[in-house]
Amino acid sequence: MTSAYLKRGNAFQLTSREALDLHEKLPAGNFIVKKDPHENFFLDSTESFTLPSKLYGDTSVNTHRILHTFHDRSDSTGVLLTGEKGSGKTLLAKSICHTAAAQGIPTILINAPWAGESFNAVIQGIDQPAIVLFDEFEKVYDPETQPAILTLLDGVFPSKKLFILTCNNKWRIDENMRNRPGRIFYMLDFEGLAPEFIREYCEANLTDQQHIDKVVQIAGSFAKFNFDMLKSLIEEMNRFREGPVDALKMLNIKAEFADRQFFTYILTIDGVPVPQEDIDSPTELAMNPLNQSEFSLSYRTKNGDEDEYLEADFSNRDLRKIENNSSRFTYVNDDNEVLVLDRKKIESYKYYDAF
Repeated sequence: MTSAYLKRGNAFQLTSREALDLHEKLPAGNFIVKKDPHENFFLDSTESFTLPSKLYGDTSVNTHRILHTFHDRSDSTGVLLTGEKGSGKTLLAKSICHTAAAQGIPTILINAPWAGESFNAVIQGIDQPAIVLFDEFEKVYDPETQPAILTLLDGVFPSKKLFILTCNNKWRIDENMRNRPGRIFYMLDFEGLAPEFIREYCEANLTDQQHIDKVVQIAGSFAKFNFDMLKSLIEEMNRFREGPVDALKMLNIKAEFADRQFFTYILTIDGVPVPQEDIDSPTELAMNPLNQSEFSLSYRTKNGDEDEYLEADFSNRDLRKIENNSSRFTYVNDDNEVLVLDRKKIESYKYYDAF
């Protein structure tokens, strides 16, 4: 062993030349920001991300688009990926980091609420392109500490950084990050698996391909159908060689647990649509078609010169058709009254549910 002295400030520490492994650049890979007992920040090498053998849906497309934008822009780029666990946001984040590593770009993982000048200096001191990944950002950084990170997103760096933030609830992200593309350039909402993702996964993994359309239809009937649910459903169908309806009887995937969905609707009596002003119900219905055993709509009609109020009664056995990737539901009851529900994408109500 050849002796050497390592100088830290005014102190000299005996070490070996073999222990000195000097790198001018961070190698491609993952590094976690940590603190030593003296409160000094350092980067600790950790395992690289692994990806499934096949990526489904638009994961690859979004990966290459985000990295292309990162390379093309002169400034650092922020990306916010929001959605529940299993919705695909973490897979996209890992795919970006994995692809960037093949380009020689390291990833810095933030899993503690670091902030302030010392922390900023660590990130700013990385004088090469790098990804800075904040996983489950709103859980690591509470509302009081999030503003402290804004200076990092606004900071001047010797090289570009790609900041990726994942979160389960976008309404818990500091308002100064919303509609601020100078800080967060891209924002992607993951509200559940897209029909294209589900179909591709079934084509690659489902033994009996005749059930694919039914799986897509059932998945679309849930407001948020995640990857954990899809994987378990396909596994059960393959194991017992049965359709999705039979597989769901035993699985912990129940319609009654699904979130409410919002629908506009058209009620047709004797072939004539009933004007909305003659229906004694809100213009939008909050319901779960898979779990709504019975429901009624009261409407007004003319009986001579008098107004008459009647009810159109429907139940889940009246459901005749599901269309448009499970966004349209058509009911026809025994009296030939027709109700067509069109699912509406409404996001603002989640703001109130979040608190």
